[in-house]
Amino acid sequence: MDKEHTLVSGELDKSELRYTPVEAISGTVSALRESFARGTMRDISFRKQQLRALLKGLREDKKALLDALYHDLHKSHAESLYAEYDSVEYEIGQYLDNLDKWAKPSHNPLASVQPALLLSKSEVRKEPLGVVVIIGAWNYPLRLVMLPTIGAIAAGNTVVLKPSELAPHTAQALQNMITRCMDSSVIRVVQGGVKESTELLKEKFDHYFYTGSGSVGRIVARAAADNLAGVTLELGGKSPAIVHADVSDLVPTAFRIMWSKLANSGQTCVATDYLLIHRSIKDKLVPLLVEAVAGMYGKSPKESPDYGRIINSRHWNRLMDALNATEGTQIAVTDDLPDEGDLYFPPTIVDGVRPGDSLMKDELFGPILPIITYDTLEEAISLVNSRDQPLALYVFAKSDSAEAVVTRTRSGSATVNDTMFILASMSNPFGGVGPSGVGRYQGKHTLDTFSHHRHVMKRPIWFPTPGVDTIRGPPFAGKENSWKLDLSRQMVYPSLWSLRDSVLGKLVTLIPFWRSLVIIPGFVRALVQSKPVVRRRKD
Repeated sequence: MDKEHTLVSGELDKSELRYTPVEAISGTVSALRESFARGTMRDISFRKQQLRALLKGLREDKKALLDALYHDLHKSHAESLYAEYDSVEYEIGQYLDNLDKWAKPSHNPLASVQPALLLSKSEVRKEPLGVVVIIGAWNYPLRLVMLPTIGAIAAGNTVVLKPSELAPHTAQALQNMITRCMDSSVIRVVQGGVKESTELLKEKFDHYFYTGSGSVGRIVARAAADNLAGVTLELGGKSPAIVHADVSDLVPTAFRIMWSKLANSGQTCVATDYLLIHRSIKDKLVPLLVEAVAGMYGKSPKESPDYGRIINSRHWNRLMDALNATEGTQIAVTDDLPDEGDLYFPPTIVDGVRPGDSLMKDELFGPILPIITYDTLEEAISLVNSRDQPLALYVFAKSDSAEAVVTRTRSGSATVNDTMFILASMSNPFGGVGPSGVGRYQGKHTLDTFSHHRHVMKRPIWFPTPGVDTIRGPPFAGKENSWKLDLSRQMVYPSLWSLRDSVLGKLVTLIPFWRSLVIIPGFVRALVQSKPVVRRRKD
């Protein structure tokens, strides 16, 4: 083992991951709910203090976390830094720098648009939801639990965090750090497998956040529905890369595709799942794909310190079964063979794949790249659209061709002339659509996900006068009340430019303060004719 990854605290076997007793889960959730009810998270300065404590713990436990990632997934020091650790630290920095601004209420125009709201004040407050649960995934076991956790805490929620038991070293390292550095009234960790997760989902939460497979995502969504709570599902799908005939440079294209395919041994939800290549350039691109693999990992990636491993034997065998059943042709890429004992699966490229092939049934989540050849861009777009919406879509082409693909397809995100480097854009939303996910997060978008946007309006009790105030309610019958309907239309829902048919009517909307001007005659009439429904008592 690379001495960079020698665990300070000694080896941690899966059996040593301390599962949370099932009977303790309800008490954990209740304690956090009581904490939230006491207003523990109300003060933004306290939330920031907790984020600073998390940052301190993250830095203190940096080596232990990187060691854990190596033990779970054979992630290299460099990949663990840029794909996991650095993104978490950066996200904390974003919130410490911007939380005061992001959490401020927003204000929208009132009387300038609808005169009935004259002298009113309105704001939209970002308020915490309550107690939220965040269930993480095993493929990026640090990043995928900590990014939503940071935003949830910043939004003022208390958090139950459930790391994946399939990455036990990272799960335990996270619990050690959080327990030591953070307030137990803010966040607690629940460890365990199916039994513990099932018990956890019996509890009532105010928002459910899950990253993982669609099958489990449906279970989480049902739990959220049972409690009429919000849910965010970060799932996956078969994310395609299209390389069209007019792509300007095949060399960076080949590198970026294979980097996406092989990082973390292909176990990335936005990795290039399959490749659509225009027939005219396929024979030029395929050798460059092979060369890109050798350039990154050599001819024997098994010996490379930078090449990862499959998470467990079940997933290794899943990949082998799909590969053995393919009707495509394997292209020689490396000198290595798959090794179940080491959970090693070599980079694999398969040409001549058809849409109904075994490699095209489900998300591969491994280092196998199927190649489908197409003749027209329309054909490629149709194939993408014949499948569920993917979490990501990549297209390498000139501007017009790329725009045609992006415009005529649907996906969680889309990238032109690159692949999953889009994940580095931390201030933009990340999330799926349809079967690839529900909701979004990253940066300010996580704060919005874990906040209730509460509209608060403040009205003066003295305006309008009691008589004019009757514009909103009965009686409407009789000539003496005819002014109500005429004035209410002008005051509450004035005819905007697009609602007016005549040229003169449209020109009126160009006059400054036209909304207030047009109600003056009706308002004067109301003052004269109106009578209060409830009269003041002289006593």
